[in-house]
Amino acid sequence: MRKFYRGSAGFLAMLISAFLLSGLIPYSSAKAETAADITLRCTLKPGSGSRSFSKCKDRNYRTSWTSAGGSKAWIEVTAPKGESCSGVWLQWYDHPHAWAVQLPDEAGKWKTLQETDGRFLSEFLPLPEGTTRFRIAQATGVTRKFTLAEVRVYSGGTIPREVQQWTPPAQKADLMLLAAHPDDEVLWFGGALPTYAGQQGKTCQVCMMVPTMPYRRLELLDCLWTCGVRNYPVWGKFPDSFSGSLSKQYKHWPKNRVYEIVTEWIRRFKPEVLLTHDLNGEYGHGGHRVCADAATHCLALAANEKKYPKSAEEYGVWDVPKCYLHLYPDHRVDMDWRQPLEAFDGKTSFEVAEDAFRCHTSQQETRYAVEDFGPGDCTLFGLYRSLVGEDILKNDFFENLP
Repeated sequence: MRKFYRGSAGFLAMLISAFLLSGLIPYSSAKAETAADITLRCTLKPGSGSRSFSKCKDRNYRTSWTSAGGSKAWIEVTAPKGESCSGVWLQWYDHPHAWAVQLPDEAGKWKTLQETDGRFLSEFLPLPEGTTRFRIAQATGVTRKFTLAEVRVYSGGTIPREVQQWTPPAQKADLMLLAAHPDDEVLWFGGALPTYAGQQGKTCQVCMMVPTMPYRRLELLDCLWTCGVRNYPVWGKFPDSFSGSLSKQYKHWPKNRVYEIVTEWIRRFKPEVLLTHDLNGEYGHGGHRVCADAATHCLALAANEKKYPKSAEEYGVWDVPKCYLHLYPDHRVDMDWRQPLEAFDGKTSFEVAEDAFRCHTSQQETRYAVEDFGPGDCTLFGLYRSLVGEDILKNDFFENLP
């Protein structure tokens, strides 16, 4: 059983109230009001770094607030008069940070309600019903500085859909999407994630080769959450570099290291379907070419225990049942991303993908857009490899899979 947060037993009753309030346990047949972002109406007092503190309230992922370390890394929050807080959402700028929410006891001393273990850049913690004052503080044993992109405090009510509450990367994925950069996951794959993660509830694991700038990682999380993905993505450590050929890109991304990490991801996540870029890199991007090349080679490597034995020992081997490449000309499938999805209130998966791309705010001035026509058509894929037979209907990545 996965353990996400650690808490004090003395706060069990308050935790139950918090879970009821956040909608994790149904507590009323009546529809509760949606909680509002009341950050700017709250009083927020940092323990240090007050001059730059406004940067974590400006809704701009390019800016951040950095505290002093140790005991001075905290933020005290007081709700507006006559209101209460139901939860707090933090988005860290560069590295995840283990943090806690604290409440004052009867003597006014701060006591930890619960804390995270610092796995995610974006985390939400609920608060007990009626909370009017609390503190964001270091988790037990943590002393490094806060570097926080955004803090968001919510009023009472049902937590809004956009608040991210991630689960860890998948232990067993239905779909593994291997992409080069943040935004590729919707530009070239269109409604795949909204359809399979958001609508069908399949476990979709996104593996991103390039971590790129901190603000783009937060944009990626917003995009994936909008698509209905709930398993936290993983990133490689490859530099964000451009070349127009496969051979030149491998000078930036060493081929053996690429094969090693992609093989490890396949073994770790054990996908039923592997989905990745065009062999020609959509518009010729070397990073996209590398993803496709690595996928086609690592299918065999991941199934061979003698290749990259370290990950084989840790995760076992895996023979991927199906692999699709964007724009691959053989065994072509044409996905219909224009069907309305109940999970998204009738929006089509294409429309959700467009919404998700808008989460990449830094990319909105580029020439790129989600398109289901033209040379980068996000509906066209080819079945590169199958252990379960050729597709007949040619409209579902999971055709022939149990």
